[in-house]
Amino acid sequence: MSEKMDLEKENFQAQVDGERLRMEAAEKAGENLAEGTVEAYEAIEHGVAGTYKAIEHGVVDTYKTIEDGVVGGFNKISDKFVDAFLKKEGESVEEAKERLAKEQAEREATAKAAAEKHRR
Repeated sequence: MSEKMDLEKENFQAQVDGERLRMEAAEKAGENLAEGTVEAYEAIEHGVAGTYKAIEHGVVDTYKTIEDGVVGGFNKISDKFVDAFLKKEGESVEEAKERLAKEQAEREATAKAAAEKHRR
């Protein structure tokens, strides 16, 4: 009878060992799957972030191009207006703009002083 019990004990131990090995294999497969999933998500995240960066650069570059065109166009129109109507004889457009800015600052200072005097 002892031999039969030893045989059953060995058989039971073999089943336990087999089950343990299957569980370890399943756990390892789960870890590999999790690692693969994380790597896939990181790859997707990197790709999406790169796409957003490319879109961002495209939008910013387009905005700057438009801004430069608008500002450049405004400056050309402003220069033509100053040249035609506001500059004095012998004065360059830049000198006329400086003179006009100085005159405007003086008018604003005078108006501010008058408003302060009126408040008192």
